[in-house]
Amino acid sequence: MQQRPTPGAPRRMTRQQYEALQRQRRQNRIAIAIMAGIAVLIVAAVILILRPKPAPDAVTAMVEADPGTPAQVEQAAEEPAQEASDPAAVQAQNTTVDLAALTGTEPSTPQQPADPEPQAAEAAQAAEPAGEPTPVPQIPQAVPEVFSTPRPDGSPRSVRLRVVGDIMFCQTQLVFAKDSNYDFHNQFELVADQLANADFTMANMEGTIGKYNKSNYSGYPQFNAPEVALAPLKDDGIDFLTLANNHMLDRWSGGVKNTVDNVEKYGFAHVGAYRTQQEKDTPVIYEVGGIKFGFIAYTHSTNTMEKRGTDESAVALVPYIQKADFKADVQKLRQAGAEVVIAFPHWGKEYVRTPDDSQKKYAKQLAEAGVDIILGSHSHMVQPMGYQTVTNADGSSRQVFTIFSLGNFISDHVLQYTDNGVILDMTVNEHEDGSFTCDNVGYIPTYTWKQDGAVRVMPSGKYLDNRPAGMDDENYNRMVASYYEIIEVLGDKFQLING
Repeated sequence: MQQRPTPGAPRRMTRQQYEALQRQRRQNRIAIAIMAGIAVLIVAAVILILRPKPAPDAVTAMVEADPGTPAQVEQAAEEPAQEASDPAAVQAQNTTVDLAALTGTEPSTPQQPADPEPQAAEAAQAAEPAGEPTPVPQIPQAVPEVFSTPRPDGSPRSVRLRVVGDIMFCQTQLVFAKDSNYDFHNQFELVADQLANADFTMANMEGTIGKYNKSNYSGYPQFNAPEVALAPLKDDGIDFLTLANNHMLDRWSGGVKNTVDNVEKYGFAHVGAYRTQQEKDTPVIYEVGGIKFGFIAYTHSTNTMEKRGTDESAVALVPYIQKADFKADVQKLRQAGAEVVIAFPHWGKEYVRTPDDSQKKYAKQLAEAGVDIILGSHSHMVQPMGYQTVTNADGSSRQVFTIFSLGNFISDHVLQYTDNGVILDMTVNEHEDGSFTCDNVGYIPTYTWKQDGAVRVMPSGKYLDNRPAGMDDENYNRMVASYYEIIEVLGDKFQLING
């Protein structure tokens, strides 16, 4: 007789039932882990949102951003201007500085408010209504390939150069200029004399120029300005534009071609953006004062825009520093007759006042490849400058002038240190042995004055004791503070020019 199981006793599970139970338990554990992770993320987010802001004198950490995207930083109160010595006490001398000394000291860099452009969220919106006609400019005569300066036969050649940093046409600037039918002259009128006071003046044009299809003009994140924005630059003395930067593909390959067309239309010499591979392969050489200058330019990125366009836009139109063969590029310029080679690298991190390791690495490589002068940009803040000592193949040495960033020349950025820049002044001299040196380096601090519906760039030292008409106390105090901020970075090893 078969024995019945005792009532209430557990029934033995089959293998299938056991495995099913185990699977269910694993799924339960996974579900619990996921829910716990979500809970942790929610708690962390709440803590981040509710945490107190730093004290006014605290240094706010800079958040690393995607290439070309302004870093997001927390709001910090503006520090009062520090006391500094009398400008007359800053010595005017040209001192050799090696690369280690040039990059070894980091000035204090408190980070200021969040987005460098308050209109960033609306940057792609129209600066003009769709369909509004573009003003037709009066096009100046094109500049010839040779910028000649008479000199006595047989005498050593000498050329005075000036260079400025980032020229940006942000959304606010476009709106202000639109009220005057896109006349940008008033944005540069206070600094016109300083731009013209050289044999050859150079600048970084950051953004595309000229109407692209039916898109409206815009600032950040895709810069595009009307072609008439070039008129005051030409009228006020700028001769040359470097176009290799992270915003050069903001209107894709068509925008690059429009920009190069318009730059040439207004008579500028240029380097760094090309309409064809053949143009990119052609050495860029301009003769100034009888000296043949060769130019190369590179950018570290184009904000991933190359991935949204064609292979042509990524490969043929803009040169990338990571892919460059510096020695081959310099050799090509030398073989084409260049006597002095100038490089324009658009590199490093945004919104910092010291160069990073990649900038130092590329600066050394450019100098060793045979570049004579290195003029950097992209940080939107002035960074140190000095000389690298390079040993030549024959054992001799030479000095390569390097500035890691010239800062902003004009923009509507609002981070501390982004409302100022420098006009760099230098003389290239020929010597009896046929060599050239970069001498008498000096700088003019500049400040971007934003007030009463206008954005104007000005030489701040000129107005220290005599503010321009209409400047309020807030802007005057900020101008003075920015003047000493530049001196803090560049020091007293180079001539400070206040005129």
